[in-house]
Amino acid sequence: MTKIKITRRVFQLFFLGSVSYLMVKLLVGVPTRTVEYYCPMGGVVSIYGLFRKQQFICALSEMNLSLALALFAGVILTKKSFCSWVCPIGAVSEGLAWIRGKGIKKQALRIPDAADVWLSKLKYVVLAVIIILSYRASELVFRGYDPFYILFTGTRGHGLVPVVSVAVLVGVLAGTFLFEMSWCRYLCPLGAAIDPLSRIGFLKVKRDGDKCNECGACDRVCPHRIPVSKLQKITRMDCTNCLECVSQCGPGALDVGV
Repeated sequence: MTKIKITRRVFQLFFLGSVSYLMVKLLVGVPTRTVEYYCPMGGVVSIYGLFRKQQFICALSEMNLSLALALFAGVILTKKSFCSWVCPIGAVSEGLAWIRGKGIKKQALRIPDAADVWLSKLKYVVLAVIIILSYRASELVFRGYDPFYILFTGTRGHGLVPVVSVAVLVGVLAGTFLFEMSWCRYLCPLGAAIDPLSRIGFLKVKRDGDKCNECGACDRVCPHRIPVSKLQKITRMDCTNCLECVSQCGPGALDVGV
């Protein structure tokens, strides 16, 4: 395992361990804030309500808004690195993909490219529905269907219908297991919210054409189907700077820079 991979795994485990710690405290009855308090998606949802009504929706607070703004700034600097270095659901998705890879070939359940393009647009619909309904209801309508909230509150969070929530969680995890990174690619509303900023992200993977032998190894390991070996700079908004391609590149043709 390369130093890049080790470093990223340390980051992932730290944030995954942090939200798991909050979940355990909640389940054993220790007074604590739930993961909702630290969720930047809450800040995204709050922006529209603050603009129209000058107030936070439901349990949202300045913390959610601050985290959302910090995330936006981070995306401008490092593209969607949050998704592959910080997000606990991203870490879980990668773990499921790793387990799947031990028994099922990557191409065995690959969604066709044409369908993949259309499915990737669903997350924008999900984001729009969440913002509109949350504003109209002055309630976090997505809470009971949010895999992050459901998983890391152990289905014991505020106002959940356990059967529905568990069914949603199982469905999302099963889909992610069968189709690599399917939640992140097709349904994640936070990913949809930061996509436009990711396209202009300063820190990106660059390819040195003189060193590249076009072996395609970088293409095969990219979880978001980006044709890295065909591009000079990875400006695609779905790039999460996971740097799997850089780790896999034998000739050293890939590097990270502005």
